[in-house]
Amino acid sequence: MRTTVLAVACLFPFALASQGFAQGAPAAAPPAAKAAEPAPWPKDAAALDSLGAKLVEDFFRRIVAKDWAAIDAASLPGLQRIGFEGAFDRATNLESLKELGLTAANVTELHATRAGDALVVTCQVQADSTRDGQKLPKSAASRLGVWQWSDGAWRMVAWAALNMPAVRPVPGKPRFAGDEALNKEGAEMISRFLGAQHRKELEAFDAMLTEGVQVVNFKGQKLRADMIKGAKYATCEAPSIVDARATRSGAITVVTCNLSMAQKVGMESLPADPAPFMAVFQGTGASAKVIALANTNRPK
Repeated sequence: MRTTVLAVACLFPFALASQGFAQGAPAAAPPAAKAAEPAPWPKDAAALDSLGAKLVEDFFRRIVAKDWAAIDAASLPGLQRIGFEGAFDRATNLESLKELGLTAANVTELHATRAGDALVVTCQVQADSTRDGQKLPKSAASRLGVWQWSDGAWRMVAWAALNMPAVRPVPGKPRFAGDEALNKEGAEMISRFLGAQHRKELEAFDAMLTEGVQVVNFKGQKLRADMIKGAKYATCEAPSIVDARATRSGAITVVTCNLSMAQKVGMESLPADPAPFMAVFQGTGASAKVIALANTNRPK
C-alpha cells in the first residue's frame, strides 16, 4: 500500500512479353513500420505502487491546477468515468471535471496491480470538493483507475469515484450516446459476467476474472480472491442492466451501465436501486477477462 498527501505504392515490376521492351528495375520496398514501444513495466510490487501513485498524483494535481489540456492528453480515446452522477466519456468527462471544485486530495492505501497490458490502481481519497455548488463529504472514499501504455506514455482508460452525498442520488443517464453496436456488445459482456454470479456458476465466474483484477465497492478495495469468496457466499437477484455504454481502446473495453442487482452478504444488503456500475474487460467475446470493477451501490 502507498500513502501520498497532495495539494494537489509499392509498384510491382511487370515482365513484358513483347520483344523490344526491357523489364524495369524493381521499385524500392517501403520502410518497415516502427514497432510499438513496449511498456516500461516496473520490476517489483513496490515500484508498481510507485508508478500508480505518480499517475494518481498527476491526475489530481492537474484537476486542482485546471490543466485540462494535460488531462485530455493523458486520456485514451475510449476513456470512461463513473461517479454517483452517472457515466462520462472522454469529452464529457473533461467538461464534468471543469465543474468539480477540487482544491486538495489526500491519497492513501494505494495498491497497483498488472492485469495483462493494463495497470490497475485502487486507493482511498479524502478530497475537498464541491459539485453544483454543494460541498461533497470529505471522508475517505474508494477510487479506481486503469491505465494503458500508448504512444510512449501511460494513459488513463477508466476511472471510478465512489465519493458521493450522504444520500446517494438517483443516477442520471450517461452523458454520451456511444456506438449502438458496441453498446450492445458491452451489455452482453456484463450480462454474461454478472449472470454467472447470480446463477452461482462459480467456475465460469472464476474463469472470467484475470490475475491482477481489482474492485472497489461500498466495502472498499478488493482483490480477485475477495471476489471469488463473495460470489460463493453472497445471494443476489438477476441483474437488470440499462443505459449500457461501451468504449474500446485497443484490447481494452470499458463498459458502464446503471445496474439494479440486489445482493445480500452476511448481515449486509445492497438495494435493487439502480446505481452506476463499471466493468473493464481485456479481450472480446466469450474469452474476455475482467480486469477491473466498480460498483457505486451501497446499503441504505
